[in-house]
Amino acid sequence: MRQTIKAKHELRLHELKKAVNEFLEFTENLTLLQTVNEKVQEMAQAVDMLQQVLQQGLAANKLVKAMSDSEAAALLDELVDTDAVSELEAYMLSVAGSVENAEVTQFLTEIMDKVEHKYNLLLEKAHAYNALLKD
Repeated sequence: MRQTIKAKHELRLHELKKAVNEFLEFTENLTLLQTVNEKVQEMAQAVDMLQQVLQQGLAANKLVKAMSDSEAAALLDELVDTDAVSELEAYMLSVAGSVENAEVTQFLTEIMDKVEHKYNLLLEKAHAYNALLKD
């Protein structure tokens, strides 16, 4: 069974929104993760805007153009290109290096591994959606 263009967009956006929400939930109210949380909040807003375009009931050819030309798609593409986690990782490594307690250092390393893993999953979904926009 062949998926419609709208269905493909709905599925990819749903998957991306789920990854975004999981990341936001994980990083919510964690001071050191605030910067990366804010970037992902911007991504959530872009996804919401794209989902609103989907609900306009446009014909397939107009839908693709409207989605591709939207400010939200450009923002999503830009956010995917920024590397918020690398900056955070560099900061956490510098903090971990100044901590003399091995358990605290291990904890910071484990947290960063989880953040990076969740962020990479989110980026994977964002790249999949961006690829759909370029098809």
